[in-house]
Amino acid sequence: MKYLQKQQLLEQVIYLSMWLLILCIPPINLLLDDDHTLQAGELKNVILGTGMLVLPFFVLFLIHNFLLIPQLFLKKYYVRYMLAVIFTIGILFLYMPGWLEALHPEPPLKGQKERTFEPAESWLPLPQLPLMPDSENGRPPIHPPFQAIHIAIAVLLVGFNLSIRLFLKSLRDDEMLKDLERQRLESELQYLKYQLNPHFFMNTLNNIYALVDLNTEQAKKTIIELSKLMRYVLYEANKNQISLEHEIQFLENYIALMKLRYIDNLNIRTEFPVVVPCVQIPPLLFISLLENAFKHGVSYQEPSFIEVRIELADEGVIFNCKNSKHTHAHKDAYHGIGIDNIKKRLHLLYGNNYTFTTNESENCFEVLLIIPFLS
Repeated sequence: MKYLQKQQLLEQVIYLSMWLLILCIPPINLLLDDDHTLQAGELKNVILGTGMLVLPFFVLFLIHNFLLIPQLFLKKYYVRYMLAVIFTIGILFLYMPGWLEALHPEPPLKGQKERTFEPAESWLPLPQLPLMPDSENGRPPIHPPFQAIHIAIAVLLVGFNLSIRLFLKSLRDDEMLKDLERQRLESELQYLKYQLNPHFFMNTLNNIYALVDLNTEQAKKTIIELSKLMRYVLYEANKNQISLEHEIQFLENYIALMKLRYIDNLNIRTEFPVVVPCVQIPPLLFISLLENAFKHGVSYQEPSFIEVRIELADEGVIFNCKNSKHTHAHKDAYHGIGIDNIKKRLHLLYGNNYTFTTNESENCFEVLLIIPFLS
């Protein structure tokens, strides 16, 4: 909305400057002419003459800019628009001169009689109008702006006005498309986050359910840890950006929650920055990858490991996660809803300006994510 108001103001400034420049040129030229001695009242006559000269063009501009363009051209009534422009120019530059000439006829030259129309007998009285002068009677021709050259100028004025309006309209349309695209991206990102939250809580509740039968005390501790995670997801994850420090704290709470469930046969190693700088990242961006590692890389029957590393480099934030790969895992186990959402969010947030790779070996699955710093 602010952009639209600024553009409307710019448009008005352009038009105002144009008309002021047109009105000021003749008086300024007269004042700057060193070879001409300014007579009393001459400047006033020049200003009035310029105003009378410009008046029909200004009326044409008002009609065209505020009536014909919005009511006809922008509504795609192109034929009506062309006819209206022709009619308006004809009225202002062809009919009006004759009408003004009739109201203020010029006196006939010496030795000539004023020629008038003699209306025939009719029930409709007609005013006596002077004949249009011909080239032989010696009367001066109709003066500007009622010459053919001024009709051409009027056509150029219409074209200039239409060009300015279409150019500014294209800028407004582009800005509106950008706003719509931003709204669409925000809606889609919000949808993906809302889709991720139930997925995250479902996995966590499954973990608590598994702990209830194994260790009641551990289940109670798990619920406490889950409450910390819920607070983050419900109140912090709705923001467009979150500090890297808070995101790392969230990952540590999640890992602490998982340790309560996987006590044996699991080796977890983390490497996070000791001092986290003030860096902003999208929320819940790393948790899906970490969830994926716990879900598909941990086995109750075999020894398992998970390694999580976050570091900062010139290219941005680097997230690296490795987990054990077991032979009994399904071949599509590492491509769930969380990974799909991560890829969609990365594309919406960064376009192609990020790195996301996966590497699988016989005993290990590794994912690498590099995202640039948010401005």
